[in-house]
Parts: sequence; structure tokens; C-alpha cells
Amino acid sequence: MEYGKRPDGTSKGKGFFGEIKMPNGSVATEISIGVNFDGKETLIPLIVPGLTKGELSYLTNPTNFENKYKDMPKGIIDKATKHAIERINSGKSPFAQEGEIYKLPTK
Repeated sequence: MEYGKRPDGTSKGKGFFGEIKMPNGSVATEISIGVNFDGKETLIPLIVPGLTKGELSYLTNPTNFENKYKDMPKGIIDKATKHAIERINSGKSPFAQEGEIYKLPTK
């Protein structure tokens, strides 16, 4: 299945949790933001292992998406950034690769 393009033009994938059903019937897989790593803008996913059920609900709420996550909780960005740095430092893409699927948070 095709999930569209990231802001940098690369193809989106299934993300770390696969397709997450949104209340409006669509699906979310990654939700990307740009962050500054060592003076370079780097695209990273916000939907990463370690998020709480509440944080994931915030990200998949259509109202927050439409408002471009204007009041995004700092904890979500901190978790996504930490996860991306760990992956990059181990030679991996910050985005999930084929077969990297985690269970959705329950708490």
C-alpha cells in the first residue's frame, strides 16, 4: 500500500505500529516533523515506540492534525527526538523499516 510522501519527497512506510485508525476513518502511520540535529534539518517520525496511549491519541486526533499540532506536548517531541537519535547513532534510519512493527501502547 502507498502511504504518500514525506515533506522531503521520500515515500512513507507503515511506521512502527502499522496502520493506526483515526476517528475520521483515515489511517496514520508516521506523522513526520523536522528537527535540528547538529545544525542540519532532519525529518523524523513522531509515532514511535515509547509513546503512551494518550500521546498516540493526541497525534491521531484530526483536530490536532488540522491545527498542525499547534499545542503539541513537549514529551511527544522529546520521545521522538530521543528515539531518532538512538537509531541514527546505531546506523539506522529514524523511520521504521520493513518488518519493524511494535504493539500499540495500552497505557
